[in-house]
Amino acid sequence: MVDLDKFVADCREALKTRDPASVVEKLVQDVIADPAALDAAFAARITGTSLQDRMICNDEELTVAQIAAPPGLRSPVHNHCMWAVIGVYDGQEHNRFFSDAGGEPEQIGEQLLKVGDICRLTADTIHAIHNPLPTRSAAIHVYGGNLVTREGRSVWNPHSNEREDYEINQLSRYTKELSELA
Repeated sequence: MVDLDKFVADCREALKTRDPASVVEKLVQDVIADPAALDAAFAARITGTSLQDRMICNDEELTVAQIAAPPGLRSPVHNHCMWAVIGVYDGQEHNRFFSDAGGEPEQIGEQLLKVGDICRLTADTIHAIHNPLPTRSAAIHVYGGNLVTREGRSVWNPHSNEREDYEINQLSRYTKELSELA
């Protein structure tokens, strides 16, 4: 059985350490070891389909959320301006990584995460995610801050490649557009 309240409490304790992302990475590794139990724990807590509905915790210090991606989901290029740890427990999550040194996003790498894989993002990571499978994918995402209101976040307009201030509803619109084009 996965206890999400205990998981959040353990993540809060990790925030008191010198390297919270490393401690959280180990916590995520432990919790994704039982995918069925983690999925059941999320199902018991999730109140809807929006990102906010899938957040178990969201405040200025910590966000814990289930990111469940339907088949073909594609996000626009975006940043978080905080560290993050992603642990896939169902399906796959394809991450493409970018640099914006030239003013427009330029892909500099990628990583396909499969069940049991973990990816740690630094505060300066710029990425986009895609579910390449014809089935749902699901991952636990832990962020070292408030995912919705974090200052300085950006999203890149997929039509013009221009950097825009992050706004969750705009991110959702771009994600819907990109996913329908896939």
